[in-house]
Amino acid sequence: MSALRTLTAAAAAAATVLAAAPARAEVDWRQFEGTTLNAAYFTANYIDAWFRPMAKRFEEETGIKVQMQVLQAGQIRKKQDIMLAGKDPQLDVVMLQMDNRGGKLTAAGHLEDLQPYLDDPTLTPAGYDYPGDWLGGCLNTAKVITGQPLNNIVWSAQAQLLHIRKDLFEKHNVKVPTTLAELEDAAKKLTIDEDGDGKPEVYGFLSRGHGRLTTASFATYLFNHGGSWFKRLQDGTKVSNLDSKESIDAFEYYGRLIRDYAPESALSTKPPQNAALYAAGKAAMLSALNYWHGLADNPKKSRIAGKSTTILVPAGPGGSYPNVPTTSLAISKYSENKKAAWLYIAWMTQQHIMLEGQTAAVPMCRRTAWEDPAYESPTPAWGESAKIAADFGIAIAKPQAIAIGQMRDAAGEIVNVAIRDGSRAAIEAEAKKQAAFMTELVAETEGGMDFAGVIPEFAKKLDAEMQSAPIRAEGLDKLGM
Repeated sequence: MSALRTLTAAAAAAATVLAAAPARAEVDWRQFEGTTLNAAYFTANYIDAWFRPMAKRFEEETGIKVQMQVLQAGQIRKKQDIMLAGKDPQLDVVMLQMDNRGGKLTAAGHLEDLQPYLDDPTLTPAGYDYPGDWLGGCLNTAKVITGQPLNNIVWSAQAQLLHIRKDLFEKHNVKVPTTLAELEDAAKKLTIDEDGDGKPEVYGFLSRGHGRLTTASFATYLFNHGGSWFKRLQDGTKVSNLDSKESIDAFEYYGRLIRDYAPESALSTKPPQNAALYAAGKAAMLSALNYWHGLADNPKKSRIAGKSTTILVPAGPGGSYPNVPTTSLAISKYSENKKAAWLYIAWMTQQHIMLEGQTAAVPMCRRTAWEDPAYESPTPAWGESAKIAADFGIAIAKPQAIAIGQMRDAAGEIVNVAIRDGSRAAIEAEAKKQAAFMTELVAETEGGMDFAGVIPEFAKKLDAEMQSAPIRAEGLDKLGM
């Protein structure tokens, strides 16, 4: 048989198969009309900016009401734990950060396997395109434990970026940093005592300095120094890596920045308070989740509206690895409304709905949301840095483990010593102590489990051109030269 005849026969066979396959029907969005879903969410800017308006619209289009309970992160996590442990059928939709508690909830079997719903043409739109339309950094988070089922849909990549006051960098002609050494130099130059009373009116740097909360913002500095939360020994054993030279370098650097260039309040304030201080014009740089730009740019709530943007956290001795603590939606294993809950997740994560979130300055995980011609980023640098982080970032902002709370507390204790004492010897002693505790805890709680992302081996290190892309996009690349 000739090649042409072979191809013709193959084409005819394929056409027969396609003709025999049933056409994928449109999803009936009103098939669960009258259902009420209970959703547990933690407080964030995007709740009012996107989730509440979309819940109202979802009800109009589907007849399904979403009853949202919104509490501070610690409070809602405790409530989720109680309801899941008690197999409470009243909890339907769960918001979570997989790198924070995904391992714990997965190991306990509390989250529904979503693959059957994703594959069901009566529940998932034909053009949904998961995971094809999802950015790489987002997908790094989806499975915390190797081999786990698809039990969450990642929707938002709230990258830890460096917010900078463009006006101050321009006024004082300070180089916008692409390296950690340049970041410290900029922090020093932009800690400004305007009236000569010995107390700065503007501090050069602001970031989390309060216990376990520091882990989320510290992670980028850890990876960029070449450190990591954990490492694997030759026999495959998972042990803490926080007492390595590279990790201790990171603790020393981060502690020094907060001790020397941040207000004392950084030792006790939480992320919302830090964002408010930055919006009030009290800091030249803020290391924080990129959705806080919405507060800084709000003329009704900020003194620096139009004067701020974001760039990638600068590269360190270990390279540049953006930190992307993504947020997911999941379904409780014990929900009595699982199909309706999936319909809500599928509806919320459609291309056109996520584009609306994107335009509300909520960084989304769909590639098409970034590339849509209708999308215009809040600032050129915000768009560049957020997109790069979402595409290439490491989604292990916290030390992924079953005993996640204790691990974060342990790492937070090292940060506390690095800020309050600062001596190399004190940091090394605390790191050795906490690393031993963490290694022991892994052995006690994680038998037979393989956590993905113990080290950032799956991530792509950014090159210098990509590192500086947001700065060039904003036209700030000539400062300080």
